Amino acid sequence: MPAIEVFFDHTCPYCYRAHGEIMELAEEFPEIQLQWMPVEAHPRLEEPWHKPYEDLAVQGALFVKAAGGDELAYHERIYRAHFVERRAVDSIDVLTDCAGELGYDPQEFRAALKEGRYAARQREANEYAYCRQGVWAVPTFVCGDKRLDAAEGIGVTRAQVRKLFEACREG
Repeated sequence: MPAIEVFFDHTCPYCYRAHGEIMELAEEFPEIQLQWMPVEAHPRLEEPWHKPYEDLAVQGALFVKAAGGDELAYHERIYRAHFVERRAVDSIDVLTDCAGELGYDPQEFRAALKEGRYAARQREANEYAYCRQGVWAVPTFVCGDKRLDAAEGIGVTRAQVRKLFEACREG
């Protein structure tokens, strides 16, 4: 079964827009598996930053994956919290609320984030994206040797995503 790795950041408006397009196209191309690859577009810095960080949301996604949970439902819930509800998705409280709504044990989820249980895996995910797959902008989609990288200030178009789905299906 062909697969597309979907590299994204929950706080990226272009990723949020592309997510809806991906889900619509996924219905047309059911033979293509989507592999969700959350990554930090802006890793945590020493100096102050005035945008939300993604590291805890990525660690939450890794918690969900390790639990065998519904990764798509988690990503959609975090997108909704950030873009629709305007909640701070770099807050353990907000992420825990979202995870609890999806049926995860809030105490276990909170403890996993506070203790950094998935911090090493999150750094490995960044390393994989940045160094092994050459992802420097999100969203980025990879299907074997085919890829679609976002253009700064534009993201990706529906036509581009469709073309990648078609190429991925053809092999």
